[in-house]
Amino acid sequence: MSDLEQFDIAIVGAGPAGSRCAWRLASAGARVALVDGSHPREKPCGGGITGRALDIIRPAIDITSFDAVAIEDAWFEHKSNRVGISMNGSSESTGLVVAARRDFDGALLAAATSAGARFLGERVTNVVADASGWLVSTRDRTIRAGWLVGADGSNSFVRRRVSAPFDRADLSIAVGFFVRGVTSHAVSLAFEDRPAGYLWSFPRRDHLAVGICAQADESTPAALAPLASRWIARNVSGAEAIERYGWAIPSLREATLERERAAGPRWLLLGDAAGLVDPITREGIFFALQSADAAADAVLAAGDAADTYQRHLRDSIYPELIRAARLKATFFRPNFTALLLRALAESAPIREIMIDLIAGRQTYRGLRRRLVATRELRLMIALMTS
Repeated sequence: MSDLEQFDIAIVGAGPAGSRCAWRLASAGARVALVDGSHPREKPCGGGITGRALDIIRPAIDITSFDAVAIEDAWFEHKSNRVGISMNGSSESTGLVVAARRDFDGALLAAATSAGARFLGERVTNVVADASGWLVSTRDRTIRAGWLVGADGSNSFVRRRVSAPFDRADLSIAVGFFVRGVTSHAVSLAFEDRPAGYLWSFPRRDHLAVGICAQADESTPAALAPLASRWIARNVSGAEAIERYGWAIPSLREATLERERAAGPRWLLLGDAAGLVDPITREGIFFALQSADAAADAVLAAGDAADTYQRHLRDSIYPELIRAARLKATFFRPNFTALLLRALAESAPIREIMIDLIAGRQTYRGLRRRLVATRELRLMIALMTS
C-alpha cells in the first residue's frame, strides 16, 4: 500500500467542526484530507449562530457571505403564558443570527479548501489503524493519514470505531418542520413539561425552522411531532409548504461528561462526535468550532496531541457543559419555568441576562452570581437549590 495518497490528517465530517479544523491545519501547511459524502447540506436544526461563534470564524470567512437573519425579538412560552423581550435591549449588539446550514457550512468548507485542504465528497466506509497511522477508505479509494479526526456528528462512524456510541440516555431527539413561505425576525421558545424539553421557531431568510427536542429515553418522534404541528397551527399562517425533519443531538449527563474521552492514540473527536453540546439548549456550533481550534493547536504543537487536546477539553469546555447538565433538571421543572417567565415579564435585569444567554455572552459559570446581583430572590433560590 506504499502508493496510497498520504496525508498528515484525515478529517471525517465537513460540518463546522471538521471544516474549521481543516482550515486551521491547512493554513499552517499540513496535508489535510476532508472526507464527507453529504456536506454542505441543509441540516435539520434551528441554525442559530451566537456572537461568540461568529467571533471564532471571522478570520476564516466573511460572515456576510451567508444569508443570515439578525434576531430582533424573542418570545418565551409556557402553557398559557407568553412573554416577549427585545433582543436589542442590551447595551451590546446581540450577535445572534440564524442561517441555513447549507450556506453556513458551505462557507466554512470553501474556506478550508481555499486554504489547501483536499475535499473528498465520499462516504467513509472503513477506518483501520496501522503502525504509521490510519487507513481511511471510501467506495472509491483508500488514503493513508497520520492522524484521524472524527467530526461526523452524533452518530459518528469514527467514534464507533475508536470509542463507543452514545447511550440513548445521552441523546436528545429533535423533530420538526421547515415551514416554507413565512419568516420573521423573532425567535420563539416554548417550554414543554411532558416530555421535559422545549420547542423552537427560528427564522431563516425564506422560511421558519420549527422543532422540538427532548431526551431520547423519555420520548419518541411520534410523540414529539404532534406538539410541533399544533404549535405551527396556532402561531403560523400563510405557510406554502411544510417539510418534516428529525435528528439526534448529544445531550450528555453529568456522569457521562465526567468520564468522556475524546482523544486517543492518533485520533481526536470534535463537536457533536465528542458530545460537545449544551445539554439545556442543545446548541453545539460554538463548541464545535472551539474544539476544532483546540484540536488544531494540539496537532500543530510538539508533544502528545491527544493528551493536550483532552486536557484542553477538561479545562475549558467540559466544565461549562457539566454546569448545564446539573442545572438541566431544574430548568425544565414547571414551577421554575413559570417563575422564569414571570421574572422575564417583571424584571429588566433578568431580561438582560436572558438576552446574553441567548447570544452566548453569558456562561453558566457566572450565571448564579449574576442572578444574585439582580436581587430576584425567588428565582435565585430556585436556581441555587437545583
